[in-house]
Amino acid sequence: MIEHFKKFDKKDDEGNIIKSLLPLSFSHINEFAFNRDRWALKRIFGYDFPSSAAAERGKAVEAGLNMWLNGIDSEKATNLMLDQFHANCKLFDDPKTEEEEYNLIPLFKKGMSSFQEFGFKWNLLGFQKKVELDIQGIPMIGYTDFHFEDKQTKEDFYIDLKTTKRKPSGLSMSHAMQQSIYQRGTNANQRLWYLIANKSGAKFEPMHLTDYDKPMRVCEHIIFVMGKYLELVNSKEDVRDSLIPNPDDWIWKDEAVLNARKEVWGY
Repeated sequence: MIEHFKKFDKKDDEGNIIKSLLPLSFSHINEFAFNRDRWALKRIFGYDFPSSAAAERGKAVEAGLNMWLNGIDSEKATNLMLDQFHANCKLFDDPKTEEEEYNLIPLFKKGMSSFQEFGFKWNLLGFQKKVELDIQGIPMIGYTDFHFEDKQTKEDFYIDLKTTKRKPSGLSMSHAMQQSIYQRGTNANQRLWYLIANKSGAKFEPMHLTDYDKPMRVCEHIIFVMGKYLELVNSKEDVRDSLIPNPDDWIWKDEAVLNARKEVWGY
């Protein structure tokens, strides 16, 4: 099946691969399954869409907390977090940048207090560890968030930190799939922490996936379907003619994505 993924490899004049569908990532398979037209624009047609203030919010809070967990005082970590957010948000124009900047410090403080509650029990082992594995014979790659060891039991585990402005009603299948991928890649338990920004500050909501098998079966099915789809298409034109973008989808609110759709499909 892997040959169907490799047919879209882009090579330079010397035959070196400069762009490939492989290795897959969680965001890659998730987008293929549930947002295929955007997947095609990015992965097949090569569009590179800008980040968003919401995405940079999450990255900045994680970076700030990692600095603090590694001994940098909270004031300096806060300033470095803000610097990172500002620098990255200068690269694109997002009307929600100011709103997301306002959320940074409450989220950071709630993250600190949440880690402090358990910190005396745990040792920090690492941050953003590279995870590599094969699913259905297809290589995948990912990066975890925080890697801890329980001081008493010596069990190691990972915490995936999510920042959001809406309290999750439960553990989504999308996040469960991500947890199952990391569990298989690390052979260690995964925990999911939500930091939720609201008007009064921020809240903390921990979740824990107990059954990794079901979401992994979903991942395996997505990769199988991706292989079957790629078997049937041999060119960008084949991909274009096999998909029908929904003009009412929320993703087209982003001007760059809308313009890409118009360039590929003409509407």
